Amino acid sequence: MKTAKISGLAGGLGDLAMAGWTAMVPGQGIRSYALLAHCGTQETDAVMPRIATTLGLDPTPGSVTARLRQDTRFRLSENGWATLCIPGGERIEYRAFDAWQAACRREKYACLYVSYMHFPAGVSVEQHVEDMVQSDKYAMGLVPAC
Repeated sequence: MKTAKISGLAGGLGDLAMAGWTAMVPGQGIRSYALLAHCGTQETDAVMPRIATTLGLDPTPGSVTARLRQDTRFRLSENGWATLCIPGGERIEYRAFDAWQAACRREKYACLYVSYMHFPAGVSVEQHVEDMVQSDKYAMGLVPAC
């Protein structure tokens, strides 16, 4: 099977936004989470399910995938950067705060949400995630971190 280029699906990696956060899970400690959302001009409903599929996620809205494709992973650096390595050799980098990286290193994964909702300028990550989860407009997967 030929790997789709995510930059081709999204019209360029500049159309995608990435954010990370941590949350306490009762009885399990602090977990790391990441959001991949579309902020470009293309129709998000058409783009993001295809990106979820390319990453190895079940694209069904509200789905959770336990094992993604082997070439989808977070690579953590000592200087605070997190890189989402994706099929086709593409990468999305963002500055990850210390607690996020510590949770990834401890658990060896991060929960990645691929949002099926457009992420407009001026909306906080918290509000977008709340709206996304309430409407089941996402696919989520556990992404290995190293």
